[in-house]
Amino acid sequence: MKVIGHEKEKTLIKKYLHKNYDSLSLLYEGKDCIGKKLLALYTARGFLCEKKEGFGCGVCNDCKLVNNLISNVYENTNLTPHPSIMLIQSDNREIKIDQIREAINFLSLKSSKGKVLIIEKAENLNTESANALLKTLEEPPSNTLIILTTSNQNQLLPTIVSRLKKIRFRKLSHQDVVDILSLKISDEKKVKELADISDGSLCIASTLLKKEDIYVWAKDFVGILINKKHPEGIFSIAAKIDKMDVEDVNLFFDIIFKFYIKHSKDLKDIDSYQKFLNQYRLAITSLKKGVKKKLIVESFYFRLT
Repeated sequence: MKVIGHEKEKTLIKKYLHKNYDSLSLLYEGKDCIGKKLLALYTARGFLCEKKEGFGCGVCNDCKLVNNLISNVYENTNLTPHPSIMLIQSDNREIKIDQIREAINFLSLKSSKGKVLIIEKAENLNTESANALLKTLEEPPSNTLIILTTSNQNQLLPTIVSRLKKIRFRKLSHQDVVDILSLKISDEKKVKELADISDGSLCIASTLLKKEDIYVWAKDFVGILINKKHPEGIFSIAAKIDKMDVEDVNLFFDIIFKFYIKHSKDLKDIDSYQKFLNQYRLAITSLKKGVKKKLIVESFYFRLT
């Protein structure tokens, strides 16, 4: 799997790897879904590579085992991963003290290859687990690489941040997003539409690839809203949205907002834009209050027409 974009960040990471620190602790900060975890895995490959070539030669046994891990993470394969890498993925759940204790024990076991610990979404560390990790960061075992990824370093303990070399990841460029999506989607028009609403991240696009209906219904909704044709279609869309869970309805409105911003001709009219924004906020608030989803969708449309 190729890492697209982040050329400056890659250059800086390679410099750190080239210095051959006895131990190296890094913080990758930036928006979600821009490739921080993937690049952390490639950093691990470079650290463990037998030839010590940048992000790894890709052909030695250590590199192949890291490649297996990358394949397991992103393609759900079941290949033999590198035994010297521990990856903690929180999936927006709290990272608990037992997980960190296991990681600390893992790092303390001697290995001629070195050891790598990657903690994704480190902002999910609870107080106990953060303090336990801090002790290891203060005196990390030799020949270890520790990488924390986060979307906001301000949610981490300042004492943890101070012990990490920080690399700030910028948003993906529009072309980067197009290039990444083109590897997954053959429809060029759809690639462009998804890239246009991605805002430098693959979060929305990745979700919509799994939930095609939300993408189609949001696109149809905005088409009816902007073109003022076939308003009866709103009732059909509202009936479908009514059966979705709250998280998906939030996504539906988020996509509507982004499509509207990109395609509405009314944006030259500040009053029309402000009216849309007010109704969007009202819809989200109503959803939180438990108002019937079908009613929210219908009201959102008819208050704007």
